[in-house]
Amino acid sequence: MKKMITLTALFALLLSCNDKAAERNEKPVANNQSNYEVASERYSDLNEEALAKMAALDFNAWGEVLSDDVQYFFPDGDADTRTVLKGKEEVINWWNDWKQNSGIETMTFSNTVFIPVKANQKLNYSGLTGVIVLAYVSNEMVYNGQPVNVRMNIATHFNNDSLIDRIYTYYDRTPILNTVNANLLEIVAPGNKQESN
Repeated sequence: MKKMITLTALFALLLSCNDKAAERNEKPVANNQSNYEVASERYSDLNEEALAKMAALDFNAWGEVLSDDVQYFFPDGDADTRTVLKGKEEVINWWNDWKQNSGIETMTFSNTVFIPVKANQKLNYSGLTGVIVLAYVSNEMVYNGQPVNVRMNIATHFNNDSLIDRIYTYYDRTPILNTVNANLLEIVAPGNKQESN
């Protein structure tokens, strides 16, 4: 029952991303084609592989599944104000700096739910079509001996080469801020605040 509620909530989130398509005069999807369809489980496996590399704190290996133009969105603001890293080099460098400066010791993802979806019409906010994996995971981190548990929603978009080109994260940062006693996003240059999408 809990999984069904989670799946319903995630699909509602995805559908809400497309509620203004008519206002933007987008070409409607053909009558015989749904706006959304289930994508191959292969993308769930790729997403799980990416999270495993991230959990191992091996961000250079994680970079192997990222596209050169990848964008990583943090959950620190609204659509137009959240922090975003742009490009593989910037993304990998930020995470390697985080590994060195945050006090992180371990990271473990568990209780994972992956929903691979193909969007046939441009999604509101991202403007993308194609495969996106909606993931719901528990992340247990240990910073300087102190455990932090955070439940996360992560939407991962794949390009035509099956590489990750967008990562949208949604979670409550409060437990991390309280444990680390610092805003780890301060090491991100102010120019990385998203102005518009």
